[in-house]
Amino acid sequence: MNQTIARLFLSLFVIAVSLPIGNSTLQADIFTYVDESGETVTLEASLYGSGKRRGEMLHGLLKPDGSIVLVPQGKIKKRELKAAPKPLTVEQMSEDLTQKFGKEKFRFHLESPFLVGVVLAAPLDGSDRTELRVKTFLEKAGRFMQNVDVIFETYSRKMGIELAEYEFPMAMLIFESDADFEAFGKETAGLGDGAENILAYYSHVSNNLILRMSECSSFETPLHEAIHLQTTNRGLVKRFAPVPTWFMEGIATGFEGKGDRINVSPDRINTHYALMSGIAKLLNWGEVVALDGVFSGSILSGDAYVHAWGLHWMLVTEHPTEYLKYVQNLSTKEPFAEISPKEQYEEFVEILKVRPEELQLKFKVQLIQAILESKLKLPPLDDKYVHLEKHKQEMAIVKMSATSYSPSLPPRIEGWLQNISPFRPMTFHITVLTDAGTYAEWYLPEVGIRRKIKLKPQNASKIMRGATGGKWRTYHVEVESAYPGSETAQAWAAGKLPIPEVPRRVQVDPSGTGQ
Repeated sequence: MNQTIARLFLSLFVIAVSLPIGNSTLQADIFTYVDESGETVTLEASLYGSGKRRGEMLHGLLKPDGSIVLVPQGKIKKRELKAAPKPLTVEQMSEDLTQKFGKEKFRFHLESPFLVGVVLAAPLDGSDRTELRVKTFLEKAGRFMQNVDVIFETYSRKMGIELAEYEFPMAMLIFESDADFEAFGKETAGLGDGAENILAYYSHVSNNLILRMSECSSFETPLHEAIHLQTTNRGLVKRFAPVPTWFMEGIATGFEGKGDRINVSPDRINTHYALMSGIAKLLNWGEVVALDGVFSGSILSGDAYVHAWGLHWMLVTEHPTEYLKYVQNLSTKEPFAEISPKEQYEEFVEILKVRPEELQLKFKVQLIQAILESKLKLPPLDDKYVHLEKHKQEMAIVKMSATSYSPSLPPRIEGWLQNISPFRPMTFHITVLTDAGTYAEWYLPEVGIRRKIKLKPQNASKIMRGATGGKWRTYHVEVESAYPGSETAQAWAAGKLPIPEVPRRVQVDPSGTGQ
């Protein structure tokens, strides 16, 4: 369940009410407005919609690259009528992105309507071999986007859902540096301090898919977000429309599988979520339908995704005709419209001819029957062994185990690290920190591309800054990475390794009690 909870899926919604600018019809214009910095901006755009956000009237201006600028009503100073601007081509968007990030730090691959770009953390070494590795990586990411497109069209055709053609280039931006990813999310998407917990996201504002490179070793999380991009760009829903979160997350979880090997769809049993449905905390499906808030800011938010998958699967398999009508209704919802939880629930019941609570009562039986009939074998639960932690962080996959005969004795740590960068050797500093204020560390000066290194076992007996000592019960793994030759790598080589402080969070409970 840790994977489900940790995978925070972000879609940027604005809750608003639909209003026009004066009596004008929606068309492409030249807008002159004052931005947040007080600068006057002239923009060629279409009026996408208008509405209230936090009590303030905003206007959504749709740019030729598919992004939307939200402007407060009083900030628009002039509006000139003009013919609609043509959407950018993928070539034009690649030029804009190259200018934005710089030629040294940006590489891209075009496969219309898709653009895949990587924002480099540092300039490459200039060799043809490295450039070829980057090219190969981007081509793989491009094939992933094409695969998502094919599987989404296949599912939609089977369900009778009519898809629209792409209007704008579909851009996927991959950040090599976690710091650059988080800074970009804070600047463009308002992620705030929570950016460090986001693995990938689809932005309704920019209409781009934004990823950490560490997530591109499997494309597991990017797949979920790529479905959001498909859903909002193929006519199922409009951006900023009041679309229930359960639907958006239910259809996205339905496609999750083995990363870039997409072998499942919402009309089939997703073995991961089928397994998780047996241990997820109970949530009333009526609340899942009515209350979008159950998917965020709660200890139950991870479980809400599991329930959304089950609810969506039940509708697709048991009520396909009504499901199609429901999807068709969602496509008519206009940007910045408003709907109350009560109305959202009643609309569900009216169109689908069933209450979500009724579906929940039948779900377990239906799921078991379907599993038996299809002779599926559910995978084992994720690693739950005592003293075990495995995760991806800072361009590495790390697996650690701790052994101790007494909580009073420092645990003995062993494990391995793999460099998952597709085109660079990396320098790593790994620490295992216990809640007793002790730690073990490893410094790996240069790990080759995709190379896996076994770490020399050692006791977590070093003392952290600010430690108080005592018995250990939990531990946490931290990974820091640097590029060979960088200032950080040079400092580490000189013996200036960072001394950890008392850990900020704990993820593993060796006792297995969770208490």
